[in-house]
Amino acid sequence: MAAVALASVQTARRPAQRLAASLFSLSPIFSASSARAAPSLYTSSQASPVPSTSSVTVSFTFFAAPALPTYALPSLASLIPDSLSAGLRDLLPPWVFAVPKSKTTHSAKRMRSANKGLKEKHNLVACPSCGAPKLSHHLCHECHVAFRREVHREAKEPRAAESGEV
Repeated sequence: MAAVALASVQTARRPAQRLAASLFSLSPIFSASSARAAPSLYTSSQASPVPSTSSVTVSFTFFAAPALPTYALPSLASLIPDSLSAGLRDLLPPWVFAVPKSKTTHSAKRMRSANKGLKEKHNLVACPSCGAPKLSHHLCHECHVAFRREVHREAKEPRAAESGEV
């Protein structure tokens, strides 16, 4: 049961590649009439166990499933010759090759920042005018709101006087 679950998880990751690999896994066959034992053609690994006089045997799954092309892109390391890659690794710092394999998930970020909680404030004092708690060297919120209301009221009074005179 665990093997079936593991196979389904692996298939879910790369379904096209897994399906194509299972359908087109090829193995060399040798012609019975050939004395040199050189591979003549390639055939499916799911060929029938009965020996065939033909050099090509194809399983039923080859025709039943759609043909899915799989293209392998060459990696950057495979494009650089081995003689140059050793010298290149010596020249470049190791952090150049250390790239993230996938995006950091939201939960991983939250777990990392879980120990960085809020710090306690020790510089709390009472406001001298209204008595509300405030941070030292900062304006009290209640006094600031009252001051802003007064400034806005004074700013509106000249406009009202100008509009009334016109």
